[in-house]
Amino acid sequence: MERYLKLFLEELPKQTIFNDIEIVLDHNEPSDLEISWVKEFQAKYPGRLQHNITTPVAPIGVSMNKCIELSKAPLLAIWNVDDLRTADSLEKQVSILSGPSYGVCHGNFVITNKFGEKHGKLIDHSQYKDSNPELTRGMVIGPFFAWHKFICNSVGYFDEQLKSGADFDLAIRLAIASRVGVVHGVLGYYLDEGRGASTNGSWKQPVERTIIEQRYGILDKIDKHWLQHEHIGDYDPQTIINFGKAHCVREFIDDYDSFVKQNSPSTKGNN
Repeated sequence: MERYLKLFLEELPKQTIFNDIEIVLDHNEPSDLEISWVKEFQAKYPGRLQHNITTPVAPIGVSMNKCIELSKAPLLAIWNVDDLRTADSLEKQVSILSGPSYGVCHGNFVITNKFGEKHGKLIDHSQYKDSNPELTRGMVIGPFFAWHKFICNSVGYFDEQLKSGADFDLAIRLAIASRVGVVHGVLGYYLDEGRGASTNGSWKQPVERTIIEQRYGILDKIDKHWLQHEHIGDYDPQTIINFGKAHCVREFIDDYDSFVKQNSPSTKGNN
């Protein structure tokens, strides 16, 4: 992450509520230069950033769960090092989550193909709120969602067996358990340069998407081609791994059978 980290650290203090947030950085196999940048940031802004070094590189779900475990704040938000947030994005999300209505919130974002750019393709997902059925059928809350930490007590955490789709998987469980709100305006700039876990063109993204679709009964969206993939058996759709411990998905969803049945209104669209 050396090519992203310096700008990421420079962007953090631009948040309008910077003095009221904590940053937990799970740093996988950092270079000496990266460590020096983090130390400079910590010296300039004492107490703002927890720095956890992980060796060897951990899957994204493991890293995310470590960040949650280390966090003290009651609200959580995702900010990947290779993405940029608008300066008021966290303030807007805190405002929504501070009210009684919503447990999760998201907003529109822009897809860019060059790190640091703030223009590109606008993704307008403002229609995905409250009880929109697509909230439990697709990754529609985007890369900048935020939520109440306590919800994880009932729905679980990031599935550590997923290397690409852990955020998609948790997003569905969060949407099952609580109302989803939407922030007006753009929350940030999502980098798609073909290097990320979900954008690098490998088999992991479509195979893991298929596993998630099986897990939550999104059968009408399954591309049967991926059911035959050699790595499909590497995953268990009915098992979610949190902090190294295996849980049945039924532990996290009330009346799981009824939910799965209603989440796939038709299988006529199968490829």
